[in-house]
Amino acid sequence: MKSVVCSLACAIVAAPFAQGAAVAAEPWSGPAFLDKFDEITVWIPQAAKVGDVAGRIRVRVAGKEAAVKEVVGAQKAGTGRDPNKVVVVGTIQAALGGTEWDPTGATGGMFHSSDNVFELVVKLRAGHYEYKVARGGSWDENYGAGFADHGANIPIDVPSERIVRFVVDFEHRTIRDSINNPAEVAAPDSLPVLINVPASAQEAAYESFHVILADPLKPQDVAETMTVQVGDDPVRPVFAREVLSNPIFDYRGTDLGSRWSAACTTFKVWSPVSKRADLLLFGSAKSPTARTIAMKRSPACVWYATVRGDLHGAYYQYSFESRGGERIAADINGYAASPDAKRSIVVDLSRTNPPGWPGKRPFAGRKATDAVVYEVHVRDYTIDPQSGVKPEWRGKYLGMVEKGSRIPGTAFPTGLDYLKGLGVTHVQILPMQDFNPAHSEMYGWGYETTLFNVPEEQYAVRREDPLAAIREAKSMFIGFHRAGLGAIMDVVYNHTVPSEGDQSAFWQTVPYYYFRTNDRGDVLNESGVGNAMNDDHPMVRKFVRDSLVYWAREYRVDGFRFDLLGMFTPETVRDLAKAIRAVNPDAVITGEPWTGGGPTRFGKGAQRGTPVAVFNDNFRGTVRGELDGPAPGFAMGGPVNRRSLENAVTGAIDDFADAPAESLNYVSAHDNMTFRDKVALSMPDADAGTRESAVRLAYAAVLLSQGIPFLEGGVEIGRTKRMSNNSYNGGDALNRYDWSRAPEYAEMHDYLRGLIALRRAHPAFRLWSKTQVKTALTFLPVETTPPGTVAFRLDGSKVGDPWKEILVVLHGSRQRDDIELPSGQWSVALGGSGAGSGQPGSVQGKLKLEPLTAYVLQR
Repeated sequence: MKSVVCSLACAIVAAPFAQGAAVAAEPWSGPAFLDKFDEITVWIPQAAKVGDVAGRIRVRVAGKEAAVKEVVGAQKAGTGRDPNKVVVVGTIQAALGGTEWDPTGATGGMFHSSDNVFELVVKLRAGHYEYKVARGGSWDENYGAGFADHGANIPIDVPSERIVRFVVDFEHRTIRDSINNPAEVAAPDSLPVLINVPASAQEAAYESFHVILADPLKPQDVAETMTVQVGDDPVRPVFAREVLSNPIFDYRGTDLGSRWSAACTTFKVWSPVSKRADLLLFGSAKSPTARTIAMKRSPACVWYATVRGDLHGAYYQYSFESRGGERIAADINGYAASPDAKRSIVVDLSRTNPPGWPGKRPFAGRKATDAVVYEVHVRDYTIDPQSGVKPEWRGKYLGMVEKGSRIPGTAFPTGLDYLKGLGVTHVQILPMQDFNPAHSEMYGWGYETTLFNVPEEQYAVRREDPLAAIREAKSMFIGFHRAGLGAIMDVVYNHTVPSEGDQSAFWQTVPYYYFRTNDRGDVLNESGVGNAMNDDHPMVRKFVRDSLVYWAREYRVDGFRFDLLGMFTPETVRDLAKAIRAVNPDAVITGEPWTGGGPTRFGKGAQRGTPVAVFNDNFRGTVRGELDGPAPGFAMGGPVNRRSLENAVTGAIDDFADAPAESLNYVSAHDNMTFRDKVALSMPDADAGTRESAVRLAYAAVLLSQGIPFLEGGVEIGRTKRMSNNSYNGGDALNRYDWSRAPEYAEMHDYLRGLIALRRAHPAFRLWSKTQVKTALTFLPVETTPPGTVAFRLDGSKVGDPWKEILVVLHGSRQRDDIELPSGQWSVALGGSGAGSGQPGSVQGKLKLEPLTAYVLQR
């Protein structure tokens, strides 16, 4: 229901146009959009009433004027970049009759009640909502929980229909509402009523309009040049946008790109907005055009051509005639590309297979909670000479799986032998899909993908040979498989680099379509790094799906970790998970349930009932404490809410998950400070031994809790980034694994290896259903446990564990203490101060607890 209070946000609008005056205050030549066959969306820089715009809009298609049936207001006034434009964005906007998560909208608009204070009063139906506050009419400035910049969504549960008041104070940096903060924010008894509103403001003014055509266009018309003109303003181009989501353009085939055979190669590319498409063949990455082949157009607007002969290794591009000009693009569905990503390459994929390909999948028949995931970066892992990897393989795909490497002068294993000996089940690899060629000579993490089906060439020994990159990447995957390790790819389908212009194959193939935009034509920066892929569009979703299936099938990838998965819709995530599992039923699929500042569409809880686990930042915050600040968490002896501890231990089944397999438990990753650096920051007065106890306790919490454990690579061998909380461009000196430190931390390494072995040996630590957890896990009463301690029993007899009864004690206090054990004799499997398997022996009655320690007992 749309509340009358929405009028309050619209009370101040632009003055109406004088008859005969130009619509815009200044010339505007930005794009307009064909969103339906009979509807064009037009934005104007100065708000106006419908009556002042209707009759002044002219549309031309292929040079001929198209009759306009009517003009309808689309986006109300107040969308400019004004610091006094403050909007409560979120799901409440839909409840009020607007578009949810719309920082440009009037729905949810707050009024300026006093200096730096803005308010909104609305009537909401009963239900669960989430919101943030956006300022200035875009996502560039927005605040979430705790007034954090680009922070988390704020949940609000309205028990019954009622008036709700929202107050944001920019001076004191607070966001409050009358449901979550009733003591600070009182809701009025009635909605506010506007009085003395000028007559000119009573009729709504709009910044964008839907121009309805008298005669709907035909599908082939989307390739024609279209323009719109408002009054005497400049003629503006019209780009096909939402209309391309019409099912008539939905190509369901899985053969986009180039498909090689010895006799011929077929090429297919989807570009409905092109009037013509040519295939350009080249002899090399830099040679002039060798051949131009005209492509034919299918009913679904797929351009295709077949070229006879063995084209393996041939370079190619597409040339599109679009809007009267030529656009040149690499193949977004191509499998290989030149190092500068400008030209694609035809590949006989069978010639890229290493000996023995394909390897056997090592995780077949296992459940996601059986996984232990270890995160690495290809370059970081072996670039240090102390890695013992042969010099030409350091920082490369092949270096990841070199056998027999040791720290020079020692017997300490590195590389593949290290990972295998540690006992993890999966190696998670930071992005290795072809990324921004402008940065190919610089250190980077790879979160700026350019071509998604192409392996990054800088990790290949023969990086000048694009086909060698495929072969060496496959050699890495089969090397992991032969060692019994699965491989998870960290993928970045939420945005691409570059997003616009002639360097973007996506933009050149279908301008605007692949990215989220507003009516003004701005590419929305929901990722925080420039743009957002629009997975609402069917062919964008298809592109991502086809790409994931390709990696799962061709490269035998064992799982995917989605960067900023919160940007995707639940429908997309379910679709992608289904496609991945169709290729590999045992794939481990995880993702970050947040965004780079834009709206969160797939937050914690959205994964319920899917084969997807989300990064559990609640777990991280409980055990780690403040993300990059000094406030300590449970592992460092910091104050922790008991309920938060229990939610962490049980895999969030009473929090946001329906099963432990939906929670990825961790305390650190490549982002932010390494856990070792965080411990040093939070415990400045502690000695080295106490700090090591904190690291051990954190590892124990991750590996002894229900869910999927995730480990930041290298912490166990002393890896530090010298307090850097964002080392994405810090180079080797900051990011490399300093293997020379590893022997010094041998006890920590052995402790972690023992914890992993303990978890893998006992199914009681790897429960996969909520019912199992509720049946087998019980907490010792809080009154029987010392301060800062959580203890729980696992009934192994109910879950097929060889240990019939298990007791886990996590002591997050910097004080020594005792805990009264359940009656009987207990064997100590993991002791507080020991390494590896801990302190063997037995105990009954009381167990002495050393500061910051974990214990596992069984009988």
